[in-house]
Amino acid sequence: MKFALMLGGTLLGIALGFFPSLYRSKPTWWRALVVMAVAVTVFLGLYPPVAGTFTDAVIMGRMDTTAVVPVLVRIGSSIKTDDLRRLAITVSDGRDDRVEMSLFGSRSILESLTKSPHALNIVNVRRRGSDTDFEMISIGQGDPFFTLPYIIGLAERARIIFFHVPMSWVAVVAYLLSMIFAIRFLTTRNLNHDITSSAVASVGTLYAILATSTGAVWAKFNWGSFWNWDPRETSIFLLLMVYAAYFLLRSAISDPYKRARLSSAYSIVAFVTVPFLVFVLPRLMPGLHPGSADDSNIGPLLSPKSDAINITKQYIFGWSLFSFTLVFFWLTNLKIRATKLLEDSKRPQEQITR
Repeated sequence: MKFALMLGGTLLGIALGFFPSLYRSKPTWWRALVVMAVAVTVFLGLYPPVAGTFTDAVIMGRMDTTAVVPVLVRIGSSIKTDDLRRLAITVSDGRDDRVEMSLFGSRSILESLTKSPHALNIVNVRRRGSDTDFEMISIGQGDPFFTLPYIIGLAERARIIFFHVPMSWVAVVAYLLSMIFAIRFLTTRNLNHDITSSAVASVGTLYAILATSTGAVWAKFNWGSFWNWDPRETSIFLLLMVYAAYFLLRSAISDPYKRARLSSAYSIVAFVTVPFLVFVLPRLMPGLHPGSADDSNIGPLLSPKSDAINITKQYIFGWSLFSFTLVFFWLTNLKIRATKLLEDSKRPQEQITR
């Protein structure tokens, strides 16, 4: 299911990206679809609250006694309260066994929870030394429509997966398309293919820069600094340098056909480095990034394990791939049309009016 959603979102975005044409203005309904897709991605990625289970709270509490974990709590009719500001509830521990938990908290929290029996609440709890005793710090959202799963060690920071990773993957698709159109130019000598190859490479590089920037922000909050020269960070830096040389080559040649021939050849060679720098090198060396050589798996998205990423996140991630792919083709379409207008303006007036 996971790979089907990821592949389906990408392929659907590519199919709609080429429709009806890369060289003409996109229709209104197409642009409206892109805006709607991005809005839904932002909403699904940022709005739903993160909530876990008491099992998550136990694991985090054993690792860090000060850790506060949001858990889903449904107060039933069998609750018990006492003068010690304690709430005794029965929950499932994930194995269909019923376990009684003691939740301690302020009287206002207790009253807020007990006044709405059977309501589902997100409660921020902290382990108190026992796997069945927790302190209630505060109450979060009540009756959430749906929640994002709590990931040990990441919590709210896991939302980056809906923005950082699609940008990285779409950048790889862009460099692949750049190579394909470069080959098409070399076989047809049609300058439109060279313009397209350059446009998709430039937008793909923009995506790579955005992926690097969002990854740096995530690294600051997760690893302590914006840049750590992790193998993944080093490989994306090298990739940007490879394609920076591509654009320097194009800017140094004025003759359009000579520029197209040389840059097309370079684009083909440059793409050979992309799989190595994106998928191979970061997994050959130990590092901080998920999927490194010392990680237990190849990362939650590429891992064949069905539980590596929650099903809710699978659907949202597939949709984010679809929306970011559409944005990529919209930017590419604008870049191609702007480049063609610029090229036309450089030609003698009589050639334009022929």
